[in-house]
Amino acid sequence: MIRTIWSYGTSTPIQRVGVIILAIGLLSLFSWMIKEGLSFSDLRNPYYLPRSRDLFFFHLFFYLIPLGLIMSWGYQILIKIKKWVFSETAPDKDSSTPKTSTRYIPPKQNLHFENNLKAFQYAAKYYSPNFNSGQMSLGIVQNVIEHNSKYQFLIQLADSEKTTLAIGFNDKYAGSISKGNLVYWGFVEKVDDRDISAIGHVLATLYPELDPNNGRWTVKQDLTK
Repeated sequence: MIRTIWSYGTSTPIQRVGVIILAIGLLSLFSWMIKEGLSFSDLRNPYYLPRSRDLFFFHLFFYLIPLGLIMSWGYQILIKIKKWVFSETAPDKDSSTPKTSTRYIPPKQNLHFENNLKAFQYAAKYYSPNFNSGQMSLGIVQNVIEHNSKYQFLIQLADSEKTTLAIGFNDKYAGSISKGNLVYWGFVEKVDDRDISAIGHVLATLYPELDPNNGRWTVKQDLTK
């Protein structure tokens, strides 16, 4: 439980910076309490709070503790609020046309990306991994690991909120999967690991080409047959 809470508040670089800011704020607070011999209940009385004549360091906790909390454990909430306020949606959805419209809308042309990394960076702005049974997510192979003559693949899943890593398997087509491949990854189960979120199967390798009409990426090789 503690590991899960810690991971939730430190999964991105900006969250880890927030934890550092929070730690400085707590140091400022505890230093003031020790200097004045205060308890937490004393802090409810404004009389015991730092005044203008006191060192600036003793005033830092007023600002750094809430800022650190917002940047760390409150960061994911801020991201969701930002998405809601600005109504961020993937470009393949035409929100400007009412659903009841019968006007003919010509299909959009496929989006072609320079390489797999560019395609993944695009997807990471809009996608979230699907950790439901039988569902698949987009990912890119970060590393190929050999263990007991078998291969497993470290895959970064496209996630608009944080860096999400998963392990992928495919014994039959392991030789067809390499570092840098854009892939479809199928969820199997979550794991209790600080760095790895889940394990699943590598279902297909993909071209860096997206059909915005149906949200599907062009399959390079189907690895399920």
